Amino acid sequence: MKHFINAFKLYGVFSGRSTREEYWMFTLIYLIVYIALSIVAYFINSEMFSLLLGILSLAVIVPSISITTRRLHDVGHSGWWQLSPLIGYLFIFIGVAQESTILAGAGGALALILFILILYFLVKPSDEDNQYGAKPQ
Repeated sequence: MKHFINAFKLYGVFSGRSTREEYWMFTLIYLIVYIALSIVAYFINSEMFSLLLGILSLAVIVPSISITTRRLHDVGHSGWWQLSPLIGYLFIFIGVAQESTILAGAGGALALILFILILYFLVKPSDEDNQYGAKPQ
């Protein structure tokens, strides 16, 4: 739970580094809370819980981007890498607009490849000291 709270304390900090444990514990806690609220919202069929899901999602956007940036820094990559799948989405959009299944399919494949690459970066062990700072303890 401390990693989840720490991510909110470092809400807008896009410099420095975050360990694998810090990143994945934040992600795990967020997923558990989101799934629990989703289940409650489904069974109760309440708009209040649906609203809570929306608020939770909005509240976690910036901490999620910042902790992902710091995690990418930990393995020696720029935080901008997390935006790379958008290139594939752009090709999907252009392919759909032009009714080109080949372009849309290529865009989907590119987005998937870039997503897998980012996932690899996120599970990779910490680098030693790098341009983003000293190795976290």
